[in-house]
Amino acid sequence: MALVLTLVVVGLLAALVIQFTYSGQVELELARSYVESVQAAYLAEAGVEVAKALIRTDEQEVDSAADPWAMAIPVIPVEEGFVTLTIEDADRRLDLNGLLNATGNTVNEPLAGVVTQLLNQLGRDDSPALVDALIDWLDPDDQVHGNGAEENYYRGLDPPRVIANRPLLSPGELGLVKGFDRDLLYGRDELPGLLSLVTVWGDGRVNINTADPQADQRPWILESLAGADGQGQVVIDEERANEIRDARLLEPFSSPIQVKTRGILAEAEYNAIQTQAAGVLATASKHFIIQATGAVGSTDAGGGGSLTQRTITTVVTRTTGGKLATLYWREE
Repeated sequence: MALVLTLVVVGLLAALVIQFTYSGQVELELARSYVESVQAAYLAEAGVEVAKALIRTDEQEVDSAADPWAMAIPVIPVEEGFVTLTIEDADRRLDLNGLLNATGNTVNEPLAGVVTQLLNQLGRDDSPALVDALIDWLDPDDQVHGNGAEENYYRGLDPPRVIANRPLLSPGELGLVKGFDRDLLYGRDELPGLLSLVTVWGDGRVNINTADPQADQRPWILESLAGADGQGQVVIDEERANEIRDARLLEPFSSPIQVKTRGILAEAEYNAIQTQAAGVLATASKHFIIQATGAVGSTDAGGGGSLTQRTITTVVTRTTGGKLATLYWREE
């Protein structure tokens, strides 16, 4: 009997030891994971500061693919980890919030024409209605613009939606707007997704030095600029858009008017696109999307090991004097 009791006690003690050991290992792993997560977050923040420094030291008059911030940034090794960093010029995309002026009561017709042209290129035969719906989403009133949609439409959905009546906070918000379906936003077949071509941070103008940076891809943005005149009098097809890309490789445009003086656009065509005082063409950028990832740990060739990562995506705008203001910040 004593032997049986001893065995029971030893078994219970062993179970307790195993449980405590397991709990200790779990707690230790959680603590390690937390520490590495914090370290990775700090590395990502450091990457953001490196990106900001590159943007601050850049000349503001002209921005092109030849600028230091626009070049591929190699992986930055640090003790027990590394940082990856990308900087994208947001002004190479179409700024959808630029469809309305600051008070939201006047439509930027040239930019509306450009967005309509882009949607046409993406295979949508309802492009005017899509632009109308987007304008209604942005403007502060409840008056339906053309073939758009206001509160009554969104209230009747299942489930109902609340129309924003304000500028878009992020590109993903487009998924809430009437007609902007998944195929349009993320692409289908050989067509790119609209989300890869637009932004909500900008001033309504497109930097022709940086738009459509990949030479092996169709110049979607540059082709869409033909819609700025709203009359179809300007034709910028793929070949002509590539003329703009080729010309800027030889020497970046220092002013939008150089697309005329270099013989790419005729005077009447250039004037048709630049129908407003500021027009839709620019050769400098103010808005930049920074993505920095901090990683702590290691992996081997077989995919083993442990790597903790934190990513920060932020959007900054360059103000007078080269100062940077943060417009957007997300950590994941």
